[in-house]
Amino acid sequence: MKKLTNLLGIILVSSLLLMSCSGEKNEKTETNQAAKTAQNSDTLKTTKKEEVKEEKLEPASIKVKLFFQGMDYTDEEGNEIIGTVEERTDFRTNNRYIFCYDSEDFANLQIIGEGKQLTFEIRSGNKVIFSKQNFDLSGKIIFTTRDFELTMANKYSVVVKQKETILFSGKIDSQGCM
Repeated sequence: MKKLTNLLGIILVSSLLLMSCSGEKNEKTETNQAAKTAQNSDTLKTTKKEEVKEEKLEPASIKVKLFFQGMDYTDEEGNEIIGTVEERTDFRTNNRYIFCYDSEDFANLQIIGEGKQLTFEIRSGNKVIFSKQNFDLSGKIIFTTRDFELTMANKYSVVVKQKETILFSGKIDSQGCM
């Protein structure tokens, strides 16, 4: 009986020792987890500060110019007139232009100025026919018939945005005039 009591005593003492040692490990683990959580929180704060810094953009300053070339023709006296490329100032000043597809051809569209994270889009109805996304501008960018065509009897909308801010919105209407 004495041996049984000694054996039970040894088991009880061993159990108490094991439980007290495992308790220290749990406290250390909890302390380590709390430290990691605080470190992650600091990292998130730093990341959020960097995102806020990136979101601040200088407002863009741009002009959009539209150029067409008049068609070559012969006047009543037999003189040959060569069509020239000229800016259509109505587009820049009033944000709209009606072009005569039977007497002029689209030459180019220019965006001039300074801006970051710009988007340029040409639509015919609800269909996007050309888009240039997320580009920076310092000076001038020219779009020609290699980029898109303005064809007869269509209505086009031209939009230049910086992120979600619309910087320019214009309309081009193609009509027969002769």
